[in-house]
Amino acid sequence: LPIKIAVARDRAFSFYYQDNLDILQELGAELVFWSPLSDSSLPADVQGLYFGGGFPEVFAQELAENMGAIEAVRRVIIQGMPTYAECGGLMYLCEKIIDFEDKSWLMAGILPTTAVMGKRLTLGYRQATALQESPILLVGTRVWGHEFHRSQLTVMAENPLFEIRGYEDRKQDGLATEGWQMYQIHASYLHLHWGSCPEIPARFLKCCQEFR
Repeated sequence: LPIKIAVARDRAFSFYYQDNLDILQELGAELVFWSPLSDSSLPADVQGLYFGGGFPEVFAQELAENMGAIEAVRRVIIQGMPTYAECGGLMYLCEKIIDFEDKSWLMAGILPTTAVMGKRLTLGYRQATALQESPILLVGTRVWGHEFHRSQLTVMAENPLFEIRGYEDRKQDGLATEGWQMYQIHASYLHLHWGSCPEIPARFLKCCQEFR
């Protein structure tokens, strides 16, 4: 039986590398697209969640008002369903999003932090080394990705997912930490292209297959 992955795709979550989705399908996954904006529940019988990037801050009120989706996501994540969330997906898993007008909207409430929109754009290529085991990476795995976001988190993880350095940083003091790993979540601002690291989708599907 194919491993079914629920992929959040709508106006709020629209940034995906098509290659990542293609690779999952090539490895035998069945991708089931759903909308955290308009669907009141998750697709049936899924074994993993994939939240891409996008602009959840623009649609924060609609996301917050769809309590059915939020509760469904909370329930399966707490049960240990493997979940990959990057950038906008990370923001959706936070307690709240505070939008550009300073309005506060309740989100999934899995990660004990709030995403606050601001004027400053965080942008650039990063080299990231995994500090925690996650559904896609083993400790010590090194990956490249990029950041592009105007939100900042109010609380950083006590045990962060990544140690990161900018592409420009040649010195050790360029190091920073980022990302969350709890339950079976990999949540980060980093957009990763899986083509350069085939063990990522393979490990993710293995974790999903083991989830019951």
